[in-house]
Amino acid sequence: MGYEELVTGAVAERVAAESDRLLRAALSTERCDRVAAEAAVAEAYRAHGMAVPRTAVWMESPLGGALASWVVRHGREDRLDGTLLGDAVAGPPISAPPEFARRAEALLRRQAPAAGKERRAVGHAFVDFADAQARLVDALGFPMYDQLDFYWDQDVHGAYELEQEMTKRFGSSPHPPLTRLALSVHHDLLGRVRGPVPERVVRPEQDGDVITPPPPPSREEIYFYEEFGGGLDCWGSAWELIRWRCMLAAAGLPASPALETAQEVLYRVGRWWPLEDVVVLCERPVELRFENTLIGYADGYRVVGG
Repeated sequence: MGYEELVTGAVAERVAAESDRLLRAALSTERCDRVAAEAAVAEAYRAHGMAVPRTAVWMESPLGGALASWVVRHGREDRLDGTLLGDAVAGPPISAPPEFARRAEALLRRQAPAAGKERRAVGHAFVDFADAQARLVDALGFPMYDQLDFYWDQDVHGAYELEQEMTKRFGSSPHPPLTRLALSVHHDLLGRVRGPVPERVVRPEQDGDVITPPPPPSREEIYFYEEFGGGLDCWGSAWELIRWRCMLAAAGLPASPALETAQEVLYRVGRWWPLEDVVVLCERPVELRFENTLIGYADGYRVVGG
C-alpha cells in the first residue's frame, strides 16, 4: 500500500472536521465556558501523569496571562505593588498602560495562590510528539528524521512518507488567518518586554566564513522565551496536534490520550500557561478581525496591524 493510500477518505474527513472546529474556536469572540475548560485542563494533566492544578487563574488577555504566569511561576505574588509592570526589580519590564496594569493586578490578586513558591513551566510536555513519532516508527518503519539518506538509498520507506503525505494533503501550518493572529500577538508581546540575555547564551564569533555557534534569536525572543515561555495558544499550537493525531489515525494506531486532551483544552480557551500545580488560562478576544488585523480583549489590551 502506498502512503498516499493511508490518508483515506475517513482520515481526510476527520482533518476537515477538526480544522473546522479549530477555526470556529480560534475565531470565536464568545466567553469561554470556564467550568468545561478547567475540566479539560484536569484531564490533560492526568493524561500527562501530572497532578491536577490546585489553582486556575483566569486572565482577560495574552498580556494579562503573560504577567500572571510570570508572577505565579516566580512566586512573586507579594510584589503586586503597582510597579510590577514597569520596575525591573519588582517584576518584568513589560510596557503596559497604567489602567491595564491596575486591572491586571486587581484580577490577579483575587486569584493568585500563596506567595513564595517558584514553579516550573510545563507547557512543553503538552506539545511533545515524541511518543506519537515513536509509535509511528514502530508501526511503519525507520526514524522519521534520522538517517534518511541511508534508508532512501536502500529504497526503504516508512513513517516519514506518511508525514510527507499528510503535509502535502493538509499543509504543515495553520490556516493563514490563524497564523496572522498568532504572529501579531507574539510580535506585540515581544515589543513590550525588555530584559537581559541569559549568561548561558554564547555570543557568536566569526571564524572565517563560519559563525560559531550560529547566531541566537533576537534578544527579545530569548528573554521572552526564558521569562514567559510555555504558553500555548489556540491559533498555532492546536494545528500541530491535529496533524499528529490524524497521522496516528491514518496509520491505524490508537489515539494518544496525551494529545487528545491537550487538543481539547486548546478548543476551549484562548491561551494557557501550564505550570506545576497552577494553570493560567486566558479568555478569548471580544473583538477580532484578521484582515487589517485587530484583536481586542476585555481588559483593554489591543493589537492592531502586524
